[in-house]
Amino acid sequence: MQTKPTPKIHPLSILGVLLVAGVLVGISWMVFSMAVGQGEQTEVTPQYNVTVIPAPTQTNTVLAPTELPTPTSEAPVVLPDGAIGINVYVKVTGTQGLGLRIRATAGTGTEINFLAMDDEVFKVIGGPEVSDGYTWWQLEAPLDQNRSGWAAEDFLMVFNVNTPTP
Repeated sequence: MQTKPTPKIHPLSILGVLLVAGVLVGISWMVFSMAVGQGEQTEVTPQYNVTVIPAPTQTNTVLAPTELPTPTSEAPVVLPDGAIGINVYVKVTGTQGLGLRIRATAGTGTEINFLAMDDEVFKVIGGPEVSDGYTWWQLEAPLDQNRSGWAAEDFLMVFNVNTPTP
């Protein structure tokens, strides 16, 4: 019986394999480090535009003085108690909380300027005019001339303003 000789690996072959493996590891390491190095170069730190809004502080606001109506030097017209007339103050009443339509002109079919609520006080500045079965008076809010218009007398009541004499 003859035994076959076992093949032997030549020492230079082992050295060659180790050398090739080392070269491959070195090349892989260089490629990997270059990829990481390039990634670091292209990575940009984000820049955010931030607007800082300061917290509100308590600031005193100066309001413009309100101009009050000035009394006229004309002799007042004496009306019977409860009668509506020019320069008489009236308040809205009888709308059951629904409000009174203050209109641009006298009449039920005319444009509505605003809605006046019950107990709101107005000064009569014009009228009377009769239209659509109602007597209409032109009203103006005492402190806001933009709130003016025509209202039906049925929903107005004289409001006595007692002002002290100086």
